[in-house]
Order: sequence, then C-alpha cells, then structure tokens
Amino acid sequence: MIISLISAGNGYVSGFIESYILMPVQQLAGGYADPPQKSREELEAEVSRLSEENGHLREELTEQYDIMAENEELRKFFNIKKQNSSVSLITASVISRDPNDDFCGFALDKGAFDGVELNAPVVTEKGLVGFVSGVSMRSCRVTTIFSPDAAVGAVVKRTGSGGVISGSAALSDKGRTSMKNLPSGSGITEGDIVVTSGYGGIFPKNLQIGRISSVYTDAFTSMPMAEIEPYEDIGSIVSAAIITDFSGKDELPLKEK
Repeated sequence: MIISLISAGNGYVSGFIESYILMPVQQLAGGYADPPQKSREELEAEVSRLSEENGHLREELTEQYDIMAENEELRKFFNIKKQNSSVSLITASVISRDPNDDFCGFALDKGAFDGVELNAPVVTEKGLVGFVSGVSMRSCRVTTIFSPDAAVGAVVKRTGSGGVISGSAALSDKGRTSMKNLPSGSGITEGDIVVTSGYGGIFPKNLQIGRISSVYTDAFTSMPMAEIEPYEDIGSIVSAAIITDFSGKDELPLKEK
C-alpha cells in the first residue's frame, strides 16, 4: 500500500489521508455528524406546541395568583370569623362607583351566581360598611351606612345602649353617619365603640361600626343622637366581603311583652 501511495502522487495521498484518517478522527473527537435539519413544517408545529404550553402555564400561574390574593383577603377577616364562627364570607372587589350617589354607594364583582342575596351585610376587615341593595348574576350594588336607607341595629359597647344606624346627606359629606333612637340618660360619650346588635337577624352580632364622635339632641324628637365616625374609610375601599350566612340569619325580631 505504501508503494502504491508513493506511485500515485501527492494528490492521491492527501485525499486518502483526509478520507480515511482525518474524518474518522474528527468524528470521534466531536461526536457524530450533525443531525438532519428539520423542515419548515416541523419547526412551525414545534413553535405552535411550545406556544400552547406557555399559554397553559400562564393560565395556571394566573389562577395561583388569584388563589393567593383570595386567601390574603380572607385572612383580613380572621377577627370576624373568630367572633362569629358561623359566618360565611365571599370576598369581592369594587368595580364601580356612582358619582351621583351622595352616600358613597358602590358595586362589587360578585352576584347571585356566587350566592349573594339582597340585604346581605358588607364588611371590610375594619367593620361594617353597608348592605347589598341590588343583585344581578355577576355583580351587586351596595348601599352604605351613610345612607338614610340604612337601618342597622346597633349598640354602644360600654353602656349597652341600643339604637339604629342611619345616615343623612349632611353627615355623609363629613364621612359620618348617625345613631338614632337612643334612650334618654344612656350615658354615652365621645369615643365609645359602636357595634351591631344582631337584633332582627339581618346583621351578625358584634360587627364593629365605628366610634362616637359627638352626642347631641335631635331637634325633631328631642331624643339623644350620636354622630358616628366609621372605622373604615368607606369612600376609598377597593375590596370588601359579603356575608352570605351566619347563625341567627333571617330570624324574626323579638316581640315586646
């Protein structure tokens, strides 16, 4: 073979070395030959598959974020659940406000489809803010405790004096509501805490409402009244919870003997 190579000349020697020596060595050093290139159709199909997988992953991630946000909202209402173990809550977000509503009413993104009913109490972690006054399948309208349409049984925590929370346009402008029908000589003072009484079975007992900011006499009835500063800034809330069930719900008011 050596004699044949010598006789063949330099060109043949070079080709022999390249074909039978260098190429096998290169293949051993760098692996096997490159795989065949994919067709355009195959590449497009793979891109489509990867895009679909990414879409599913984004949806799962979004759902996880929603669950985390809902859990965080529910954590805010731990104290309400602690005091009222039978309470069932639905967290919701404020989706609109009526600029013509003088009493800071708003709409939430939960409705009849979610189990929301008329007159359901609406709260934040700081206390009662209103009740459901209108329901559609996917949303509901909330009337706040600033409105004269509100009629919430309430009690002064320190003295036990009972009354009714109901608002007015003048007080709403100040971010306040009022407590009416207080008994004479109740002894209530500025700073007293006001909570729901639970009377009538419409609102759970002991939901915080606010503090008394002033006590005065009703010009029409000559009965004592209290101006209430809610614990929550009702005009600025972005989320709330709707109470859908609790112990004592829909009970009839107790009749006086």
